Amino acid sequence: MKTLFNSLKALIKRRKRTSVVIAAVVGSLAVIATAGAFTASISKSTPPLLAQTGREEMEEKSSTGFTLVQPTLVSGSSSIIILGKVLSNETANIYPRRDGVVEDVLVDIGDTVTKGQVVAVLLSKGVEGQSAAMIAEKGARKAQAESDVMSAQSVAHEAVNKAQQQIVEMQTALKTAKSEQESILRMFSQQKSNVTQTLEQAFIAVRSARQLIEHIATGTNTRPGDEIREDDIDDQLGLLNFQTRFVLALAFETLNKSEDGYLAANEERRGELIPQLVQLANDMLLKTSDMLSATPSVTNPQPGHLTHQELSNMNMSVLNAQTSILKAKENFEDAQNAFLTLTTKEPALYSAWKSGSKNPNVQSNKVQMISAQLSTTKENLNFVDSQQQQMIEKTKSMVNVADAMLNAEYALSGNRQILSPFSGVVSKRFIEVGGMVMPSMPAFELVDVPTSLSKIAKSEIQFGLPEHLFSAISVGDKITFLLPNDDVNEYEAEVTRKSPQIDMQTHTITVQAKIDDSLMIPNHANVRVRLIDQKLPTFSVPSFAVKREEEGNIIWVLDDKTNKPQKVSVTVRSEDGEFAEISGDITEVTQIILDPPDFITQRLND
Repeated sequence: MKTLFNSLKALIKRRKRTSVVIAAVVGSLAVIATAGAFTASISKSTPPLLAQTGREEMEEKSSTGFTLVQPTLVSGSSSIIILGKVLSNETANIYPRRDGVVEDVLVDIGDTVTKGQVVAVLLSKGVEGQSAAMIAEKGARKAQAESDVMSAQSVAHEAVNKAQQQIVEMQTALKTAKSEQESILRMFSQQKSNVTQTLEQAFIAVRSARQLIEHIATGTNTRPGDEIREDDIDDQLGLLNFQTRFVLALAFETLNKSEDGYLAANEERRGELIPQLVQLANDMLLKTSDMLSATPSVTNPQPGHLTHQELSNMNMSVLNAQTSILKAKENFEDAQNAFLTLTTKEPALYSAWKSGSKNPNVQSNKVQMISAQLSTTKENLNFVDSQQQQMIEKTKSMVNVADAMLNAEYALSGNRQILSPFSGVVSKRFIEVGGMVMPSMPAFELVDVPTSLSKIAKSEIQFGLPEHLFSAISVGDKITFLLPNDDVNEYEAEVTRKSPQIDMQTHTITVQAKIDDSLMIPNHANVRVRLIDQKLPTFSVPSFAVKREEEGNIIWVLDDKTNKPQKVSVTVRSEDGEFAEISGDITEVTQIILDPPDFITQRLND
């Protein structure tokens, strides 16, 4: 019902109070009244509204339409409970040196033992029936190690032969590469000749286009003069646009001058000028086409007029000339690119060919590469040989290890006593007569063991501090902790150690705190550490104001400057179903929005 009331108030704020809205509101209130009466008949008590709980809602602002509430300050600080574990620095375990069956136990809980004292006795290996099996196993390992030596020698021989074969293959490849080098030198001459030939063909195509235009414009290409003036152009051409005649004459003059410059240049310079020359010729052909488009024509032959067919033939000749010069330019560029690609791949060889040098040290890239690979392969042969010898020596050493393990098994078969390496008091016994023991299983636990750490602190609490509280605790600080099943008595411990690094999996910092020596807490007992952050107050808000988003909790608040909703991340300290205690970047005057998220989003989009 509360949500429905809030939605109705938001609806009224968003729209004007028209008769339709009033009718909708009256109808909704009737439904609410009926629902309220029905609910009252079922339950004798109605849950208190927000105003009934001492947290009255603020009046809605006319410009927002949101239902707002201010948080209630619960405490000027925040606390958090972290699980910790007690570590005893004067506790140690006694382990057997071999596996076996317990024949007798000599000490029990509460007994004081000294370093080197016999605390239990095992049955001999022969009695257990395991000695022969263990000795056989160690003997099999020695035999396997000896077999591995023979395998390593065979692998070494094969690896050396393979490396030698690679040297022979590289030598053959080097001879082939030197033969290909001669072919590359011949290709330099062939492709250079092809560049020169295609360059001449491109210039011939330009000259042919020039002659074609001269023939179209003047009716002949045998004029004694090299230039075409507008007066020289046939009177029938460009009558519909006299500007095309002038433009063509100007383009012809430009092409003529460029040809003179091309003929005066050397071959290398001509290769740079030919693209410009082709462009000018093509431009002149386009201007010729424009002039022909501005030329009137008739269907049947008439004196002083061109026919449609004659004009069409002229246009076709212009198109063919364009195709010819562009094709010639493309052929030249292809030849030039091919020659450039070849010379770029082999710069040293090309430089020697260009200068006419016969220096034998100048080699192609492939010859240089294979020569380097051949040297590497020869070095690899020495490396492989050395590596395989090391493997053989390693397998031989494994034979020695297996032999030592076999001899150790013979020695262990008679080792029956479990000795205490420490002095102390027995606190736990993990073995019994007739039971199996192994080196990985503790036999006894001792306390009051004198160690270097126990001189500093007999017992410590170890816990993981969340990384966001890294600066909340320092070495020397006091912390409080609670024992299991005891929420009344609090005890203090002094922080003695703090890890300088954060665990990337748990995102915590390991902290250890010294417990008073008078407290007798069992080793590995769980305790609850209470941390208080004085800088972070705790507030109480309605539970439904806290939303879950991704991996954290958020609330919606109304920004006091923009009057728009925004998200604030919070930490939930406790929650009883109706109200939640939270901490975060909020104050007592923060305006918290109680409306549903979809309503808030809708208002943001309006």
